[in-house]
Amino acid sequence: MPKSIIKLTSFLAVFLAANSSFSQKWEIGGMLGASNYNGDLAREIVLKESHLAGGAFFRYNLGKYFSIKPSIQVGTISGSDANFKENKYRNLSFKSNITEVAAMMEYNFKPFGVQVRTESFTPYVQFGVGLFHFNPKAKYNGDWFELRNLHTEGQTTKELYKLNQISVPFGMGLKWTVNNNLTLGFEFVYRKTFTDYLDDVSKTYPDLPEHTKKYGTLSASLSDRSAEIDGVTDPLSTIGDMRGDPGLQDWYVFTMFSFSYRFTPVVCWPNKPSTVWDY
Repeated sequence: MPKSIIKLTSFLAVFLAANSSFSQKWEIGGMLGASNYNGDLAREIVLKESHLAGGAFFRYNLGKYFSIKPSIQVGTISGSDANFKENKYRNLSFKSNITEVAAMMEYNFKPFGVQVRTESFTPYVQFGVGLFHFNPKAKYNGDWFELRNLHTEGQTTKELYKLNQISVPFGMGLKWTVNNNLTLGFEFVYRKTFTDYLDDVSKTYPDLPEHTKKYGTLSASLSDRSAEIDGVTDPLSTIGDMRGDPGLQDWYVFTMFSFSYRFTPVVCWPNKPSTVWDY
C-alpha cells in the first residue's frame, strides 16, 4: 500500500481514538480475498484466474441499519482464450492490476450493533460509486507488454481508452460482532464499468499489413495471436473481423473477508449516553 495511504490511515486512527464521542460512530478495517474479471475473454468467472486482493476501509455508522464506507482496494484481473475451447484460435490473453477508491452505502437487514436491542449478526447489501485505474498487459515471447499504447485494434491516439474509469460497485455480505470492538465480515461485490477495454479487446481486427506499417510488428503480433496456435502458420483474421463484442461492457469483482475495529466501546443501556445507535 502507498506510504501516503498508510500515513493518512494512521492519522485518522489517532484522531478518532482521541475523540470518543465521534469515534463511537466510526470503524477502521481491512479486507483480504480475491479479485476476478468478466468480459470478452471470460463470459463467465474462471476460478483459476482469481488473484489475491486486499484493501482498507472506514465505516461511519449512521444508525443500526445504514452505514457509509469509503475504501481503497487493490487486486489483479486476468483472462485467457485458452480457458474456452470455442475461443482457441483467437488466442488472446491479458493481465491487469486494479486500484480502486470507492464510497459505499451499506444497508443491514437486521438492527446491527453491540448494544441491547441490536443483533450480533446480519446480512447486508451495499452499493456506491468508485474510481479505478487499470492497465492491461500481455505476455509475448517471455516479456510483458502494455497493450493500450500498441493500438491493437487500430485506434488512433485520440480513440485510445482511458486508464482511469468510473465504476458502480454493488453486492451483498454478512457481518458478525465478535465483541464490543471487533466485527468480522464477508462480502461479494461486482463492479459495473463503462469501458469494454479492461482486457484490451472490444471491436474489430485492423488491416494487419497496414497496421504493421503504422504501429510495428509487435503491435500486429499482439493484435492477432492466432498464428501462435499449433498448425497455424499465418494470422487468421481479415480486416473488419470481430475481435470482441462492443455491446458487452467489462466487469470486475472483489470477494473479500473483512475485519473492523470500533475505537471505543459503547456503554450499554441504561447507563450509556444517547447515541446514534438508539435510532
